[in-house]
Amino acid sequence: MNRIHFLRACWSDIILIESDEEFGLIDTGYDHDSERISAYLDSLGVKRLEWILITHFHKDHYGSLTALLKRYPVGKVYMKKFSGPNVSDGSGHKASAEFNQMELANCESMCALADSVSELAVIDERLKKVRLGAFVFSVFGASDAIRDMYEDPVSPYFGQIRFGENTNSVALYAEVNGAGIFLGADANNETLDDPRYSRANTQYAHAVGKPVDLYKVPHHGCGNIFSDETLSILQPLYSVVTNWEPTLSRRFTENRDRLLSARAGAKVLCTDRCGYVFTIGPDGQLSYDEIDSVPDITLEEIPPEEMDEFHKIRLKHLSDDEMAAGEWLGLAEPDNIECGSKIHAAYFIREGSRIGAAYYTLDHKSGECLIKDFWVFRPFRSHGTGHFCFETFEADCRAAGAKAFEVEVSTEKPAVIRFWKAFGFADDGTQAGDLLRLRLA
Repeated sequence: MNRIHFLRACWSDIILIESDEEFGLIDTGYDHDSERISAYLDSLGVKRLEWILITHFHKDHYGSLTALLKRYPVGKVYMKKFSGPNVSDGSGHKASAEFNQMELANCESMCALADSVSELAVIDERLKKVRLGAFVFSVFGASDAIRDMYEDPVSPYFGQIRFGENTNSVALYAEVNGAGIFLGADANNETLDDPRYSRANTQYAHAVGKPVDLYKVPHHGCGNIFSDETLSILQPLYSVVTNWEPTLSRRFTENRDRLLSARAGAKVLCTDRCGYVFTIGPDGQLSYDEIDSVPDITLEEIPPEEMDEFHKIRLKHLSDDEMAAGEWLGLAEPDNIECGSKIHAAYFIREGSRIGAAYYTLDHKSGECLIKDFWVFRPFRSHGTGHFCFETFEADCRAAGAKAFEVEVSTEKPAVIRFWKAFGFADDGTQAGDLLRLRLA
């Protein structure tokens, strides 16, 4: 049996290749994904991995490598090493010299572990193919583009720290029973003055030279990842985006719409609420099933008689997360609530357990919803739980009459700002001190 398993993942890649009872893993998600990856491998009866391949050195791709190497026998580890002259930390911020030194040390540590328990194969221009049963992957982007441009006196980018590790991302292509599979990792399509590495995904599409049946969309569906020329060649039937569907629908709609229009009957699948396992039939026909679905989350309004208990829990949350109690004390007082608004508090419930809470006002006349506090309890954080909670929150509030949402976020918490902007919240230009107001219509 030939199958490709896309495990549930957001802003990260976890792809399991299966052929004739052999298994290979392309990227390993974040470090907190290791237990879920292991549980899935165990459910399939996987005792050994023929190889693990790390497409590039970003933590959303190498995160669980160490844990998996300690748990399973692995025949070989293909590693795209950290370049060194790297400009980005992988989360949209400029990398410091300290960060680059840390990542170099981290990479060397992982390579040493891989070399001690497996066979390490550093990915460079000499690597042309990676094999597993019926899968024979052609390797694109194997060279160290960042270091090449940095060290080559002829390159327009000689001596310049201009690029992040996505520029070094490997992409893979295979044909199985006539079905074309293109796995884009985080390869980009940036136009560069160095023709060797300019418009990389378009170059790869020309190398493939034909339509594909399955496309792991590069870089989680965002940014400059393909051109019309790229899609006119690849024309993917199934596109898998390792991101949240609301993020794709609100922020990256152009990329989504281009994928949908690239071929008649095209489908775009996101790996936020579930993963997908594609089976390749003997005639190359693809079919897929959902795997590892996220349990539903509901919103449970807190009655007035339980508000004292809620505020104790809320105060503990603020204390644990090192926020000043003064940021919320008094919000429940009528004088502090805008005319026409009603204060609400609610728990997020999943499989009978309280996993988080929200504290907010909703003006039923204007439809304005102001989010005073929103959080996931510590034991339930990670795996996109906060995003799923907001999906439920937004749907319930809109059903109750909400037309727009606002939240104030400290400018000193960039990760929190990114969280809200992933849903389409935008800076409305209002800032008081270090508090930035974000709005979603």
